[in-house]
Amino acid sequence: PYLNQVLNRIRFNWYSLIPEIAKFRRGKVVVIFRIEENGGISNPRVVANSGTDPLDRAAFGSITASNPFPKLPSNFEGHYLDLQITFLYNINP
Repeated sequence: PYLNQVLNRIRFNWYSLIPEIAKFRRGKVVVIFRIEENGGISNPRVVANSGTDPLDRAAFGSITASNPFPKLPSNFEGHYLDLQITFLYNINP
């Protein structure tokens, strides 16, 4: 359930940030980041860019606009959660 909340928030923000150019471009952007115990994010970065700056910015922005996430679940065994999210533009899975 926690990851579903995280992904739903990222997806909502991504859809609101996708630029008009995305209709005409194909691309893949990979962003990694850490969710701290308190739900805050740290060290978000694009590790694979699409080659099109607006697409990269929308993917990165969907992570930063989602900050903070809910606190990590109390039964989570760790102090942080590292995630890698792949954003696809006009690419069939």
